[in-house]
Amino acid sequence: MRHLVIPTLLGLLGPLVGPLVGPLVGAGVGACALAACADNPIYLPAATNLEAGMTDPATGMMMGSAKASLTLPIKLETMTDSVDRAALAAKLGVNVPYVKVGDLDVAIDWTIKNLDSTEGVATVELNGANEFFAYDPSMIILSTDREAPPTPGLEGDVPIHVPAFGVVSGVFREDQLQEASIDLDQVTRGNVNPFAATLRIDKHAAAFQPLTPPMPDVEDYVQTPVGVAIPRAAFAQMVRIDLVFKPTQHMVLEYVVRVRDQRGIVHDLREAASTQAPGELTTFTPMAYAPMAAGAPPGP
Repeated sequence: MRHLVIPTLLGLLGPLVGPLVGPLVGAGVGACALAACADNPIYLPAATNLEAGMTDPATGMMMGSAKASLTLPIKLETMTDSVDRAALAAKLGVNVPYVKVGDLDVAIDWTIKNLDSTEGVATVELNGANEFFAYDPSMIILSTDREAPPTPGLEGDVPIHVPAFGVVSGVFREDQLQEASIDLDQVTRGNVNPFAATLRIDKHAAAFQPLTPPMPDVEDYVQTPVGVAIPRAAFAQMVRIDLVFKPTQHMVLEYVVRVRDQRGIVHDLREAASTQAPGELTTFTPMAYAPMAAGAPPGP
């Protein structure tokens, strides 16, 4: 279900409280280390910031939006895990992913900086992919009716007001990412309508029932249940984070993905593993989920 993104107080008052944050964070980290915290989060910084709302000097065209993706550095599946997963799949009668909902608790901390002398509005939309499918709403066209609303993102996409030369920070919480993972799986493997999936609260769902494929161009068509229900033990976790940033003024979006690894499957080298130990990472190749009404123009 999509939620209102509430900017954090730190983002609004950063210049005033910044000098106090360093000592407090340092003390917190030290206390956690002394207590041997078993639940320390892993921080995965974005490779680049997202910048939009200005004219591209190379082309002279307006850059109204920016997109970025971050794939979680997941270790190769062990033989024991592979055997256990195959046994579970045989027992449940459904395909079981390597990375399941509950294996990771993921959140995204973000900061928007307005580089313009005028107040503006920005949106941050969250989408992504699990190991089976990728969800990009711009590729999912459910109607050729120009009055029909666009396919929704999984989370976010609400207006955020940013003062002139101001800074606003916020977060996509762990429960929001969990909801987004379940919605993604329901829409792609279950053929659940994206509007239904994102408007319901499903983070505590025990199972979901796959439906017949959507047929947006068939009048009076009704989807019907097909196959067995997919239980929570087989829900697929989002392993790739996709963000879409749309500001009205020249702004920059910085973000960090925060992961609490409940299963020990994130590589010890974290984001550096992609260059220092690429052979030790799982390569995910999700299919693009892109049902399209007949006669609809292709996505961007």
